[in-house]
Amino acid sequence: MSNGALDRPTFEAIESYVLDRMDALEREAFEQRLAGDATLRAEVELERENIRAVELGGVARLLKGIAAEDGAQASGTNWARYLKYAAMIAVLISGAIWWSMRPSLNERLFAEHFTADPGLPVAMSATADPAFADAMVSYKEGNYAEARAKWSPLLQAEPMNDTLLYYIASAHMAEGDARAAEPMLAALANEGASVFQAKARWFLFLSCVRTGETVKALAIPLDADTTYGERVRLIKAQLQE
Repeated sequence: MSNGALDRPTFEAIESYVLDRMDALEREAFEQRLAGDATLRAEVELERENIRAVELGGVARLLKGIAAEDGAQASGTNWARYLKYAAMIAVLISGAIWWSMRPSLNERLFAEHFTADPGLPVAMSATADPAFADAMVSYKEGNYAEARAKWSPLLQAEPMNDTLLYYIASAHMAEGDARAAEPMLAALANEGASVFQAKARWFLFLSCVRTGETVKALAIPLDADTTYGERVRLIKAQLQE
């Protein structure tokens, strides 16, 4: 899809995102769209490249103007000197653009440590709950929205089912919608009898890191956990630097 095929709201959203003109809620919603839309991600990268080209083109025009005022010729030692300056300025501009567009610490930590739950093994002929198993197949294939849609009626029938709560929350996390996952993860994190408690606390911790809820993340008691403790301590230390 090229820029010409973009509808105006999408083009304006891409521009606002790249130029960092979105508020926190708009940015989070747009990044959720990015997580599930490879074409949109490609358009964002194209817009970034276009902005870099405009910036560097402006530098070249400026230097040519300076050279003309100084009586420099296009082919000669003076113009070579200006090209050297252009290259130096281009490097500085590229560095500034990279710095301004780089992900935040919280985003980088989340990306480094989050891995979607792979799901449960499914043997359709052996399971006592074919509806759950059918949804799990969708989940394992990466069709997270479809899996959630299939599990939701089951959760309505069993609202305290920890397996359903955990995997619906996991589907939200895999889709990049950390906030939607938090209520279910929080319920499981406080449920000592659930086999998913530690996993839920880990995902809740990462969700809070991702959404910038640092104080809440620091309060989640996972530091001594044998599976997640080392990573949690490392992330907390980086958040507190």
